[in-house]
Amino acid sequence: MTDIFQIASIGMLDGRQRLEAVSQNTASNGLAGYRRHVVAGSPFDDLVKPAAAATGAASPSAPADTTEGSSVNLQPGAKTYTGRALDVAIDSDDQFFALTDGTRTWLTRSGAFRLNDDGVLVGEGGLRVVGTQGDVHLAGIDVTVGADGRIAKQGETVASLQLFRVDAPTSLRAAQGSLLTSPGGMKPAEDGRVRGGMLEASNTDSAHEILDAMSVSRQFEAMSRVVQSYDGVLGEAIEKLGGI
Repeated sequence: MTDIFQIASIGMLDGRQRLEAVSQNTASNGLAGYRRHVVAGSPFDDLVKPAAAATGAASPSAPADTTEGSSVNLQPGAKTYTGRALDVAIDSDDQFFALTDGTRTWLTRSGAFRLNDDGVLVGEGGLRVVGTQGDVHLAGIDVTVGADGRIAKQGETVASLQLFRVDAPTSLRAAQGSLLTSPGGMKPAEDGRVRGGMLEASNTDSAHEILDAMSVSRQFEAMSRVVQSYDGVLGEAIEKLGGI
């Protein structure tokens, strides 16, 4: 693959990944606790130098992935009152709830909880909410959630929510829906504060996503024109060589 085709392929791949992020952000505008997905691109030199060094050529011979994964915008969303007993919002912007399937654990800012058929408190996707003592078991939804995360029934504490901090916030990566993964690790937050009967909204901005979509469209058009123009020049060169 020639240098120009390689550059164009990198640009188109980056555009496709950005468009996927825009689509996900737009679709999740109303999802509580959702964090805007951001495509984290690698510096262009990092893409072309390794392959060039290995082959002795000026550019890689195959398309390279321009991203290291979708990171997230950690700007907080607005908090809204719902009055629902099992809706919980986190006060601090650097803390998260943890949800687990028993094998893997995810972080989330979404406190839209409910009870499953076994009376276990669950969040998005039916994943179990991690409390201070593991799974949170409740006999019903007639409970109150205190600012310190304690869940009380008729004035008696029956369970407590556990909040977590991540060791490296910039390492957070987007998973499904409002879920996040933390390759950099996480630890319990001892000073966590919550608000019962409230939810944190998505931090997406529809106007911003529209502008991003327009930018991606222009990027695709530009890369397409580059490929078409180069293909035309290459075709003329082949014709002239064939006539010699």
